[in-house]
Amino acid sequence: MSTNEQQLAWIARAAVILDSFCRLLGRELMPRSGSPSADAALLYEFPLAVLAHNTADLPLLDWVNCAAAAAFETTPECLLGRPSAATTPADATADRAQLFESIRQSGFTTGYSGTRIGLTGRRFVIEDTTLLSLQDPEGNPAGHAAIIGNIRPETTFCYKTSP
Repeated sequence: MSTNEQQLAWIARAAVILDSFCRLLGRELMPRSGSPSADAALLYEFPLAVLAHNTADLPLLDWVNCAAAAAFETTPECLLGRPSAATTPADATADRAQLFESIRQSGFTTGYSGTRIGLTGRRFVIEDTTLLSLQDPEGNPAGHAAIIGNIRPETTFCYKTSP
């Protein structure tokens, strides 16, 4: 795929994310400019973390903005093509599977919180997250997207068991 084709695919994918959000939640994620390329650039720099994966049997991340890349301690380019399941710690995979089952039924969920893991192994918590099923312009399933409202370090507690 040429650089121009990659750019057009990236713009189209951003439009799918924005259009699906609006269709499912009845409001815009962000003000739209009317220009798909300008909207893609705005979403890329959007202050909330936004990432999406495709419909493969092992879904791969195919759209990541700067805020999402920062949360996972890398660049957008390094996250693209990675299995989305790799962003979830092994002890949270059952929660993730249950989450995606609920999204399949309703199309979206809001207020989700869960633990994720960055590329360095650091665990963090995502809160107030909206997850949605994406549809392409023809109405076909096009993967899922997450818009993360808040990110914080995972808190661990140490208990002293002896004096």
